[in-house]
Amino acid sequence: MIEVIEEGKEPVEWIRFRLKAPVSFANALRRAIISEVPVLAIEDVNILNNNSAIYDEMLASRLGLIPIRAEPSAYLGKKDFKVAFVLKGEGPGTLYSRDLHPEDPTIAPAFPDIPVVKMVEGQAVELEAWATVGTAKEHAKWQAGHAFYKQTGPGEFEFYVESFGQMPVKELIREAARVLREKGESLGKWAGK
Repeated sequence: MIEVIEEGKEPVEWIRFRLKAPVSFANALRRAIISEVPVLAIEDVNILNNNSAIYDEMLASRLGLIPIRAEPSAYLGKKDFKVAFVLKGEGPGTLYSRDLHPEDPTIAPAFPDIPVVKMVEGQAVELEAWATVGTAKEHAKWQAGHAFYKQTGPGEFEFYVESFGQMPVKELIREAARVLREKGESLGKWAGK
């Protein structure tokens, strides 16, 4: 049984709820939320021009940590799914996550005002990047959210879950439950052999 206590959207989308379940299930749900929900993150970067003060590797790392928002139905179950982005600009000025232009307008940075690189006069950045599907088990850039709980009695837990922006928080919880269900079904099939 789940009972929503409160939810909000600032500074990120979050929810607090009560869950009645065995401690093993509560911990499995928490782990699935923080490490097993597939999301998009920039993985491959082709830097065409970068004479800014930031090294190419640091620039690529910053891009990887920008949460990419997309409907899970766009990429779930699609092996080798990729979406391309282009980032281009000249100084003086700052390039932000909103300056990442996706090939698919339904897939974009979750937050538009994340600074990527600041440039002075004469500096420029031009690159292509590709977001791929992954989970936080592979790398933290694919972490969809954060979750923790406290026990309020035997078999009763108060959860706090926040989304990092790739998907709504309730969708994050649904996807974590789907992962757990698939694991249970796979184990059942294996044990039934």
